[in-house]
Amino acid sequence: MKKTNAKKYCLKEINLILTFILFIILSFLCFEKSIIIQKEQNVIYEESGSPNYKIYLKDNDYYKQNYLDKDMSYIANLINYISINYNYKFISDTELNGEYYYKIVADLEIRNPKNNSLFYIERYDLSEEKIFPIKNEKEYIINETVDINYGYYNAIANNFEASYGVDTESNLIVSLELHRRIDGTLVSNSDINCDEKINLIIPLSEKTINLKAESLEYKNKNVVVSLNHYKIDDIRFLILALLFLGLALTVFIYLTTKTMQLNSKMNSYDKMLRKILRQYDRLIVNVNTMPNFKENNTIEVDSFYELLDAKDNIHNAIFYYEVTPHQKCYFYINNDNNFIVYTLKNSDLKK
Repeated sequence: MKKTNAKKYCLKEINLILTFILFIILSFLCFEKSIIIQKEQNVIYEESGSPNYKIYLKDNDYYKQNYLDKDMSYIANLINYISINYNYKFISDTELNGEYYYKIVADLEIRNPKNNSLFYIERYDLSEEKIFPIKNEKEYIINETVDINYGYYNAIANNFEASYGVDTESNLIVSLELHRRIDGTLVSNSDINCDEKINLIIPLSEKTINLKAESLEYKNKNVVVSLNHYKIDDIRFLILALLFLGLALTVFIYLTTKTMQLNSKMNSYDKMLRKILRQYDRLIVNVNTMPNFKENNTIEVDSFYELLDAKDNIHNAIFYYEVTPHQKCYFYINNDNNFIVYTLKNSDLKK
């Protein structure tokens, strides 16, 4: 191996290493473009909902209008039907994804007034379940109205009491059942998901009734959510990332294989020569012509370090000539055609 060949090999190695680094960087950049990474974040949200209602009346001699507004006392025998409007609003400071769904149900409860235990309960679905997506939205609103046939449910409660001759306390609880599921919500901070109810309690089996509304209101709730930690956004960049990663792996395998092959082929002579050429590259001049060594103008030294000492005294360049690859070469200093020579031979290194 000559000095120029060693330089070419080193240069090739450097280029391959730089190519490997470039492929790794390109792979990383493509991965970054192909995948959305979103970290945990705080979300502040509010929600509010309440039932509003009107009591529609049968024909009578006292009330001129056909309905009464909320928060009054009502005569049960005059009630035709009850119109209930549920109004609900959710709002957050962050765009969210997921879904919400709801339906309106009524629970007819007949209880023992002495200890409030249940005699009877029956559930009625007053609407089908409705499901809506949440797509990059900060708010949504629910506005639903349902009409309640008061006489139908009141008759059931009255018949139960009359049939068994027991004292009862009966209510029809009409509820808007709310459900919300936000994508990526942390299990430990799942408050932003909800399973809530907005209730309107309608007394039954009474001569006069007062309705009770159970509203829902949360303000400035602060929760931690994690939205789509890792999500593939562009498959093309993902393919490019894998391609560059494969190329980087190919270059790495090639470099590793060549280095192992070189180390396995190098004998003691090659290793010593390589060490000298690398360590003292700036001091050595490669030549392609055999010097004219004669006994009367040649001084042999036993090591390259002695040649270095001579150079420091004479201040001339050290020349390098390879006689036989992997076997023998000369390092020498020419001082007015007098030569100071160090001979590197594989046969000497084996001793």
